[in-house]
Amino acid sequence: MLALATATQTQTQTPARLTGRLIIGDAQGTRGTTSYDVSSVKIGRRGLTFAHALPLAVGRFAWVEVELARGKTIKPLVAVLGASDGIVSVRIVHCFPEHQRLIDAHLASASGY
Repeated sequence: MLALATATQTQTQTPARLTGRLIIGDAQGTRGTTSYDVSSVKIGRRGLTFAHALPLAVGRFAWVEVELARGKTIKPLVAVLGASDGIVSVRIVHCFPEHQRLIDAHLASASGY
């Protein structure tokens, strides 16, 4: 019985893995965009990290769409800071106020990082 209780506590304390979409504009300046699924998304107050196999140029702008708990979606504009071992680090350049409130609430919750 104790093992079951411990396993249940561990499951509730582990943050859920977030996934999302990386949306990149066409490099030639046309209005075309390309979307990539990203995994292992971690959100901070001013930036994000996520797993992405393709190289991204430092300074490149993109939108990252992430669904948080309870079906709430954020879509900040980010700039690529760099990548290491398949993990891309980005900083948030623009975030709508309601999306920033969702990020703050996510970080304050038990499921946040």
